[in-house]
Amino acid sequence: MQDLLESFTLSENVPKNIVHNTELLLKLYRKVEFAVKCHLRELDEELYVTERKRLSDFVHNLINCDLGKERQRLQDRLASADTSLCLLELMEDALLLLKSYPDNGELYYKLLRYRYFDSYGNSNEELMEILNLSRSTYYRQKKKAVKLYASVLWSLSLPKPSDNVGHTCQNRAS
Repeated sequence: MQDLLESFTLSENVPKNIVHNTELLLKLYRKVEFAVKCHLRELDEELYVTERKRLSDFVHNLINCDLGKERQRLQDRLASADTSLCLLELMEDALLLLKSYPDNGELYYKLLRYRYFDSYGNSNEELMEILNLSRSTYYRQKKKAVKLYASVLWSLSLPKPSDNVGHTCQNRAS
């Protein structure tokens, strides 16, 4: 928890290139989510045609099976999809933490959620209207939201000195 508090207080010191890269990552969120869903749907269809099994059945049986060449290829594709899903989950976790920030956290959450995370992806002009903000206020608050989000996101994803490994998708099974 102390690390999280530090990330909020250090948000003013986030380098410009980190903020810029975070905004680029936010812009890619919906495209990556779409690509992963399509990829998993294709895998499911391919497995059904070749094995007469659904992807979920295959994953359950994967642990105890001897992997042939084709099964190894499918396992590699699943691992790739899992990596992308972990990134998306990490981004969503950071957004939820941002929501609880005491100074405008709810506004920052809405700005980023409606702009980058929702499947529709509202334009800046639409958000100004939805959130009832003037143009200058909107862009000022959006800049602060992205900066704070970058601070939270990278504090979550970087391994702490006490960690043996970086962040993993621990909540995937739940």
